[in-house]
Amino acid sequence: MEKTRIIKYLAVYDICIKDNTPKEIRLSAMRRMKLMRILYSYGIRTQLSVFELELSPSEKKEMIKRVKKYLRQNTDKFYLYPIDARSIESIIRIGNYDNTILKDYFF
Repeated sequence: MEKTRIIKYLAVYDICIKDNTPKEIRLSAMRRMKLMRILYSYGIRTQLSVFELELSPSEKKEMIKRVKKYLRQNTDKFYLYPIDARSIESIIRIGNYDNTILKDYFF
């Protein structure tokens, strides 16, 4: 039986507010919350719009499909960066961050 390859990623997003109307602010906040919940289901949050994820190829495909439903392609941004094991070991974190969470999650 072949082992599924799990890859570590950094997911970063930015949800744009087109104008300052109450309706647009509310809709943007709802999209942000939906996106945050999706990413929480795949990993850990390290900043307001940054998540560290560990995904199999099928999970990655499903996650991207789910994320696309809530993005406005012409204004919003979503980036998914692969991280190799050597890069994870050399990450520098300064400030209020519990490194044990990351180590438990990724290793």
